Amino acid sequence: MTYSLQDLEVARRRVIKDRQMICAQQSLIDGMRARGEPSGLASERLVKLTEDLRSHCFHQDLIQASIRLER
Repeated sequence: MTYSLQDLEVARRRVIKDRQMICAQQSLIDGMRARGEPSGLASERLVKLTEDLRSHCFHQDLIQASIRLER
């Protein structure tokens, strides 16, 4: 598949958004724990967000490598 610089920019924005969501989720979990609330579901969501970030980072790297090879 041929990727463009626009594809790379979309992938970068996705990674940035993932990182923001992970930070927000971690803050939510910290607050829940500080209040003594159960945080199991929130922690499971954090795991999913982390898995998504890894996948999106891999995709970003793939796009970047593909663009480099085409030059």
